[in-house]
Amino acid sequence: MALTSVKMTGEVWLACMTHALSTETEEIMGLLLGDIQHSRNGDVTALIWGALPQPRSDRRKDRVETNPEQLVAASAYAERMTIATGVTTQVIGWYHSHPHITVLPSHVDVRTQAVYQLMDSGFIGLIFSCFNEDAQKAGRIQVLAFQSLDGKRNHELRLASVSPLPKSPVIEIESSSSFSKNALTRPGFVGRESIQKDNGDSRASAMPSKDGGTSPDLEVLIANADASTGDTYHANTSKYSIPDLDPVEDTSGSMLEALRLSNLEMSGAEYVRKEIPLHVLPPSSLLSLDSPLSSFTNLQRVLFEEERTAYNQAVIQNMSRNGEVHPLMFTHHTSTYQASLCKMMEYCLTPAINALQARVRENEIQIEMLAEEAKVLEKKIVKESESNSPSSSSWRLQDPRLKVYSRRKR
Repeated sequence: MALTSVKMTGEVWLACMTHALSTETEEIMGLLLGDIQHSRNGDVTALIWGALPQPRSDRRKDRVETNPEQLVAASAYAERMTIATGVTTQVIGWYHSHPHITVLPSHVDVRTQAVYQLMDSGFIGLIFSCFNEDAQKAGRIQVLAFQSLDGKRNHELRLASVSPLPKSPVIEIESSSSFSKNALTRPGFVGRESIQKDNGDSRASAMPSKDGGTSPDLEVLIANADASTGDTYHANTSKYSIPDLDPVEDTSGSMLEALRLSNLEMSGAEYVRKEIPLHVLPPSSLLSLDSPLSSFTNLQRVLFEEERTAYNQAVIQNMSRNGEVHPLMFTHHTSTYQASLCKMMEYCLTPAINALQARVRENEIQIEMLAEEAKVLEKKIVKESESNSPSSSSWRLQDPRLKVYSRRKR
């Protein structure tokens, strides 16, 4: 059961994007809550209306891990949410970030996604690529939804061409001052979204040459690989194609080399990716919740608990047998912990408070506008009712016979 599309609410988008932007040097991850919808025409859609940011058990630069206990706790939370809302809610996906890395999933990401799909074939993975720049040195955020397919069954792939494809399933957001100011107050905002069906295994990295071109050894390798595999790839036009490059944005030598090397390695990959179209819907459009921003507010608590747990573990590891810590070591860990808390307040907590206050003001303005509109509609209804059904007193005054009868009675 392969998914055909993914729909998520603006509140979930806000929580995931804020979580991805909370750290620039390490990856983050979380779980997605929702349900799978089957339509009569055979389409399978993943509906996401909740997110559970997960504390990291491994905080290295190139990987992110979570504890199995947290997965069990997420399932229990989904069951409580089902009882509270009356709508079936389950863990249907996961998300993680790629800071300073391409949005395309690595072979580890594709393999992890395949393991998750063994539990549920509708399980979805999201990647938030942030802290990147395009050719014009403008910040860019990309989001990708993907699933894993058996690489042996989907071996027929064609090599990437230099001409760009018209559409791509990657959601790209141009980072600017206006967007950074309004992104938190308008969680459903996206820059542009397009659709492209793609299949492959990526995030292969290569060092670019000084002139921005491809090294001679790599050109010889690519030429030999094209000569040996070109007939096999071009003989079949599969619907899963390798993403082509945008000549305006992705013309760097490192990106060209990374995609080329990825294409060469995909033929023997155990699992390959299938990109799914992602749609961000207006807030509370999928499910009406009492606290729609609970995922966003819960994120701040998770970040704090993560920093406190790391601090306590560092102190315990440097504790001697008699239960004492060296004063210099204790001062070092404490100062690092305090610096992390200050950074979290500056980059996460303060913007979150400002965003929530702006949302409150927005809601108050909307309530006033709706109240005025309700008054106008009530007046309009009263006027229409009076014109359609006149009262008996006005009808009597218009009848001349009743006027004569009233005079005689006097």
